[in-house]
Amino acid sequence: MSYQKNTWVDHIVDPGTGEIVQQGTKFTATRANNMESGIEKAHQLVEGLAQNILGSSVISGLNFTTNGLTANYTAGSAYVNGVKFDVAAGSIQLNPTQGQYIYLDSDGSVKKTTSQATADAKCRLWYYATDAITVITSTDNRNIVSKDSFVKQTEVAANGANKIPRLDAQGKGAFSITGDAATIGGKATSDIVLQTEVAASGANKVPRLDGTGKGAFSITGDAATVDGKSVGTGANQIPTRDANGKLVADQLARLKITKSGKDANGKFTQVDYKRESDNSLFMRSVLSNPDANGNYQTDTWTYYKADGTTVAETKIWTITYDADGDVTGVA
Repeated sequence: MSYQKNTWVDHIVDPGTGEIVQQGTKFTATRANNMESGIEKAHQLVEGLAQNILGSSVISGLNFTTNGLTANYTAGSAYVNGVKFDVAAGSIQLNPTQGQYIYLDSDGSVKKTTSQATADAKCRLWYYATDAITVITSTDNRNIVSKDSFVKQTEVAANGANKIPRLDAQGKGAFSITGDAATIGGKATSDIVLQTEVAASGANKVPRLDGTGKGAFSITGDAATVDGKSVGTGANQIPTRDANGKLVADQLARLKITKSGKDANGKFTQVDYKRESDNSLFMRSVLSNPDANGNYQTDTWTYYKADGTTVAETKIWTITYDADGDVTGVA
């Protein structure tokens, strides 16, 4: 949300009559806290941008020299995880016979550590290896940001290869990394086909939407096909829906039915539905829990995956009967 600013007016009193000419804006805790909140958000935004653009880097100075085991550094400015610090010139005592990293901490202090990970988590400045009395290895580890790395908007040409991002006259992005500013991914905008320019049929079509906003496209065939397969008819077809919204796919109905487990009343307690293609079990229905009249009150449906043995889903139905033994409900 954007900052909601207050409009302040002076409190004006007529010096002759004492009459209030203009009621001034009252200074309240609510208005003061609104200002504090706005200032805080502005700082957070600036620090967030600095973190994304600069991270932890040196803007100027912080150059090191040594004298024995004393490391002296010049004044400078640097960012630690997006927070800027202006550091005064100073010195730090090095440990003898040790490799150590000098870094700027998030409190603005220059410190030392034997852990590169600790230094990298802040703003690493220098590395020293020492013997008992002096420095034997010195390495500048500063990540220095140069002003030459930034290009002003007015200095960005309208076209040219390997362009940096730029804004057009309307403030919209118009850029590419490997091509001209008027291209996308090296492709000229004239190569991009508009929706209105896409024909209704033809090989190697680009995806398009029909008049109702639904996809109608193909990769190798007409727009009414997908991968050369027609919709609605033929083997290996894409499932479609009938007038009632139900799926229409012939292969789902090609099941062989086998009954077994006949009880004393002549009722089959198990029905197997097997796939016609490979005779694998698709679904098994098992009746159980008979009442005193021999009416089964539970029907368990078990669905199996393509291997015919792995259970995919189980549904349990409760069957109710009236006094005549007729089914009155399944839930």
